Parts: sequence; C-alpha cells; structure tokens
Amino acid sequence: MSDALRPEDAPPSIYGPDGRPQFFADPAMDRFVPVVLNLASELWVQAETIANLRALLEEKGIASAERLDAIAEASASDPDREAALRAFIDRIFTPLREAPGVAA
Repeated sequence: MSDALRPEDAPPSIYGPDGRPQFFADPAMDRFVPVVLNLASELWVQAETIANLRALLEEKGIASAERLDAIAEASASDPDREAALRAFIDRIFTPLREAPGVAA
C-alpha cells in the first residue's frame, strides 16, 4: 500500500511488511474479514431490493406474495440463475482466492 493511501492518523503498527493493513496474527483472517463484509453488503442490498420490489408488486396488484413465492420456487433450476449464482460466489470469495501479499 502506498504511504499516500494511508490515513494520516493511522498507527504504523497496523501495517504488515507488505504495506497492507494487518489486524490479526494470522494473515488468512485479514483476507477472510473482507469475505464476510462483501457477503453482508451483498445480502443487505439484495434484501432491500427484494423487499421494495415485492411491496411495489403487491401495492399495484400485479402479484401476491403467494404468487411471487411460487415463481421463485419454479425458477430454482434456471441455467441463467445458476450462472448468476456462480458469479455471486466468485465475488464473495475473491479475497480468499488472492495470493497473500498481493494487492487487490
């Protein structure tokens, strides 16, 4: 990490030999935490979007909650959704797939 990217008040002790922030004794944990944060972010965005769309569909009388649930169940084996799931998993686990010490 470039010194220019470090916050002015950041203690030097939080940076490892490679210049990246290091909070845990095990570097794998420093790579795992972003996985959890990525997952939490993705999950919240999806939950908000789904809730808003469901509310709009019900409000406009386009579909009931029961019909929306039936559609979701029927589309569970859609190849496009399977591809989207694989892409989602790749995004979530990217930090674990990076080599240690390699900036993202």
